[in-house]
Amino acid sequence: MTTKKYRVAVVGGAGTWGRFYLRAYANHPDCEIVALVDRARDRRDAFAERYEVETVFDTVDELFAVEVPDIVSIILPVGHNPETVIACAEAGVKAVSCEKPIAVELSQADEMVRVCRERGTAFGCGTGYWDAPYLLATADWVRAGNIGQLTDAAIPGGLPTEVSGGGCVQLTMTRLLTGMEIEWAEGWALPPQAGWMPSVEFEEVETDSPAYGRLGLSGGIVCEIVEPQMDQKVFCPVALTGENGRVWITSPNPILIQGQGAASAPVQPEFLESPRKDGFTSAIERLMRAVDTGEDALCSGHDYRQALEIAIALKQSAHHGHQRISLPLKDRSLKIYPHPYRLKGGDVAGWESIGYTGPPEVA
Repeated sequence: MTTKKYRVAVVGGAGTWGRFYLRAYANHPDCEIVALVDRARDRRDAFAERYEVETVFDTVDELFAVEVPDIVSIILPVGHNPETVIACAEAGVKAVSCEKPIAVELSQADEMVRVCRERGTAFGCGTGYWDAPYLLATADWVRAGNIGQLTDAAIPGGLPTEVSGGGCVQLTMTRLLTGMEIEWAEGWALPPQAGWMPSVEFEEVETDSPAYGRLGLSGGIVCEIVEPQMDQKVFCPVALTGENGRVWITSPNPILIQGQGAASAPVQPEFLESPRKDGFTSAIERLMRAVDTGEDALCSGHDYRQALEIAIALKQSAHHGHQRISLPLKDRSLKIYPHPYRLKGGDVAGWESIGYTGPPEVA
């Protein structure tokens, strides 16, 4: 009996983040990497040799002229996400993923989601659902009523580096854990940190930066995004309060409290005893499940489109005197330009620009 194989292409697999996807696919018994696509030819060839990938290309157009894989994982600078995701969907790829933030302009994210839905391509984005231990299981536990009806939510450390580039993870976690949509935003923005300014001048409202404020959720509760303290790191991306307990998303495990007042106590549900998979393995397996079920991928392009919209709303509110901004936004041409490394990649913006010593090397 042969094991089912998913035919996979990794686009940008010779980059800092892409190498982890490449390794996860290479180590997975159900996957066959049929192509590595990357313009950094020397690095690409070295990684291809390391992981025994026989076919390499410069572009996805070259790939699709030869074959259409079941799954394509795209790990490219943000500026290339829209065109590459759409090309995969139009070629007939069954499941595709890209990295965060999903796009610069909200209309681009809309188009990515629309084309994938119309073409029947499952669309995943980022690894946010696996960036915190037991996040999915905790969300199920909360929705099962274990802390009662939710009364409020919080992002205790604020969005200390980027409201979009990094903050999209916390905003996505907030939607997942509460099961609610964001209906309005009131925002404050701080100046970009030194070294995090775009390489060309954009309007302040379009520049990724630290942010904080308040979000109104569809369940009638408010999420407070605390003003970030640059000299203090808070390792709790999201916290929830319910009528009968509280939840803090932390590492190595979430802190789960049931009860009120003197009767409250920490609890240890069985799911906290289960072994955890590597986050990248979980990220690629969600694409395999999507191929099998025909459903959208967990941690989806839609989720990260929503996160981009929330981030833009916070910046727009900050720019307009902290007024309440209703969602969905009517103007889909609004945008946020991320850090140059996220926008253009290390080979263009410089690896040192975000703190790396240089391009990744084959382990």
